[in-house]
Amino acid sequence: MATVTTTALCLPASAVLAGCGTGGTGEDGSAGDILDEADATMRKLDTVTVGITHRAKSSGSVTSHLVTELDGRCRSRTIWSGGGTLEPIRPGTTDYVRPDRAYLQKWKNKPGVTGEQELWARSAPPRRSAVSTNR
Repeated sequence: MATVTTTALCLPASAVLAGCGTGGTGEDGSAGDILDEADATMRKLDTVTVGITHRAKSSGSVTSHLVTELDGRCRSRTIWSGGGTLEPIRPGTTDYVRPDRAYLQKWKNKPGVTGEQELWARSAPPRRSAVSTNR
């Protein structure tokens, strides 16, 4: 899931980078030109940081902050306004996750969970997406 999330989050970033341009001639480029420029810009990056806040009237907000070094190392933190925090990390080739007590109570329906969860648990490897970055 972390791989799919990272890929999904990087796509809007490339569109933003392409939309900002580099101060070209001021003429609108074709869709292919914009994609080529975004692709070239993204390939120069060593690290990508993405912050997202989603607000819903009925369920409050969810805020996520993702930092990836694009070589497989990444760290993320997601916070729900109604309570709960989930932190997945990938320091190399292994994924770890650390939910807090509020997250465990909310998503695992175990109200008897007590104390803070301070340990990192190894998580299942993400499924590889069929999405290709090659065009």
